[in-house]
Amino acid sequence: MFKAFCPSCGADVPFKSPASVMAVCDYCQTTVLKDADSVKDIGKMASVLEDYSPLQIGTTGIYQNQAFTVLGRIQLKYDDGLWNEWYTFFDNGKEGWLSEASGQYVFTFADGVANDAPAFESLRPLSKYRLYSATDVRTARCTGGQGELPFKVGKGWKTQTADFRIKDNFLTLDYSDGVPPQRYVGKAVELDQLQCQLLRDQDAIHESAGRIKGQMQALDCPSCGTQIPYANQEFKHIVCPACSANVELTESKAIVVEKHQQQSYVNTTLTLGDKATIDSIDYVVIGLLKAEELGEDADAPWTEYLLYNADKGFLWLVESSDGWEKVKVLNEMPDNSRDNLRYQGKTWKKLWTYRAKVGYAAGAFNWRLKVGDITEITDYQANEQKISAEKTAQEVTWSLAQKVPNALIEKWFNKSLPKPMINANSGNKMLFFKIFASLLWIINLPLIIFGSGSFVLTLIATAILYFLAMGT
Repeated sequence: MFKAFCPSCGADVPFKSPASVMAVCDYCQTTVLKDADSVKDIGKMASVLEDYSPLQIGTTGIYQNQAFTVLGRIQLKYDDGLWNEWYTFFDNGKEGWLSEASGQYVFTFADGVANDAPAFESLRPLSKYRLYSATDVRTARCTGGQGELPFKVGKGWKTQTADFRIKDNFLTLDYSDGVPPQRYVGKAVELDQLQCQLLRDQDAIHESAGRIKGQMQALDCPSCGTQIPYANQEFKHIVCPACSANVELTESKAIVVEKHQQQSYVNTTLTLGDKATIDSIDYVVIGLLKAEELGEDADAPWTEYLLYNADKGFLWLVESSDGWEKVKVLNEMPDNSRDNLRYQGKTWKKLWTYRAKVGYAAGAFNWRLKVGDITEITDYQANEQKISAEKTAQEVTWSLAQKVPNALIEKWFNKSLPKPMINANSGNKMLFFKIFASLLWIINLPLIIFGSGSFVLTLIATAILYFLAMGT
């Protein structure tokens, strides 16, 4: 292990990996560059935003039967959120990166230069590279760092990356140093699979953040003064239910980053702060939004509730005219090489593609949600389950939805709920059918009675009328 003295404050700055070229002093945040046998002070590195990650410098684990240690981190921020890249060093001398975004993890390793990569400007979500499909294409900037890193980086350093997936296989093209980009390959992982030791505990979180992870807080909106209940976890974006301001939490204060037209308060079945026990896991409702389909044939709007558990992460509940669904974002991409999906050995039939718009939002989210956001959604179905692909200009995410009876929702939240929302369009369609079916039978019933009409043909006509009415 190489150890240097910080040129700024004189504290020890260890370099545990021979591949590390820079480290951030724990005491004064000076960025120390290792240059041959000397070290240089290349300026201050901003502290990482406290995001309640369970990982920390020194965390150890096992991946593919090889032990690793977390040596460093860079935090990357884009317009609507941020993620962490943890630099890891394995006992066999191998280097890796453990990416952490919204409770999802991916391990990747350098795979050389991608001479066959397309231009970054040409990439879009679902673009193809080799056999992979693009799931995330974006430009981000470094806002902070910790520990050791294998290359020189500082606050404001810009990166352009494109992430691709095949099932749980992952590939990143990193255009930060220009063209051709660097290629990294790996797999999506669950944190439990890594058998991590020395994760941050509740005391460490309390000491560094001043609040216990998962505890509900109340924040005065810096725009209108209304109290906003929120859970202070790894997300830093809050929507005020009163004035619709987008509020971002920094290290020491809350700031208004965007102000929208004031929205009317919306009554919802569940409210911010409601608690539930789902599959023996305690969750709390931290955010909610109302969305509606765009177009003339749009159905009734639906409500989405974001739930959070400190250890298990995020879970969604969706309430619509069809009832309730429990929704989990997938860390494994389905096979979408055809019109229908293949996932977990089943074929999922494509139902429809439509655009949805956020009409109301309140609470905290793990990205900067905005009223007016528009998403393209494609739904696929197999039995009672549904997979949805939600696509924006920068990314596509996949989620799995399972129908949940109203009684089970009541049991989870230990409260009585109102009857499910009634779909106005469905009611209009049924009214249309009843009117015309009645006319059909009024005209044909006398003919049937007196022998000149056909009961069977009238019944068939009624069935056809039903399918025509409900399909409009």
